[in-house]
Amino acid sequence: MNQTELKLFNLPNLITASNFMCGVLAIIAAFFGRIEISAMLLILGMIFDFFDGFVARKLGITSPLGKDLDSLADLVSFGLAPGVLMFITIELRLNANLGATYLKVHDFQFNQFTDWLSFCALSIPFFSLFRLAKFNNDSRQSDRFMGVPTPTNTLFFLFFPLLYWQIGMDDANLTEASYPWVLDPIVMALTSLVFPLLLISEIPLLSLKVKNFNLKSNMYQYLLLGISLITIFIAGIYALPIIVILYVILSLIEHNTRKHHEIQSRN
Repeated sequence: MNQTELKLFNLPNLITASNFMCGVLAIIAAFFGRIEISAMLLILGMIFDFFDGFVARKLGITSPLGKDLDSLADLVSFGLAPGVLMFITIELRLNANLGATYLKVHDFQFNQFTDWLSFCALSIPFFSLFRLAKFNNDSRQSDRFMGVPTPTNTLFFLFFPLLYWQIGMDDANLTEASYPWVLDPIVMALTSLVFPLLLISEIPLLSLKVKNFNLKSNMYQYLLLGISLITIFIAGIYALPIIVILYVILSLIEHNTRKHHEIQSRN
């Protein structure tokens, strides 16, 4: 390994470090009950995560060190941080701390079913750990993904704290009936257990880290971006899980179309 590869503080690595710090600050904000700030920091981390590899390729300074830093940053920002954020969101609902901007964790006795619900959110960092290790050692994932990427998984789970926060901001007289069924603690806990399994699945998915801005080679990425912007405008916070599901559907369409073309070209 030469000295260029060993250089720590180049621009791509600093962008990666910015992603990491967003994750750290998001965890701190979540522990203070400021789930909206935590969510915004994770969205900012996604922006940094998108650009670090792109800048590295444009500057021609990609290295194994940069890849390791990226995975370490992602484990914090898109593994631990969303797990903590979901843990606290479930706790806030269990507390019925309606409209509060601080967190008051209830006394865990572990003799009730509800005492265990928030711990289901730890499935997010658990499977993120294995997802990132798999990604670093899977040659199939150089230009596409096998399984849901950790930033996409995080985007899906940001829906719950942001919806909880929005309802608290919009309704001055909150009651239990003010919350939709998706914010039921049991629903959030079960979702936290099941959805992260997609991180280690074998579902072929589009890479969202584009190497160039060519329209033809990134047609599905641009289509996803366009539909996502329209969905956000129409559905607001509810667009987040819709975008993730749309991403999976478009990826499967692209995969099947590409396989079909490959079979035709052989014949």
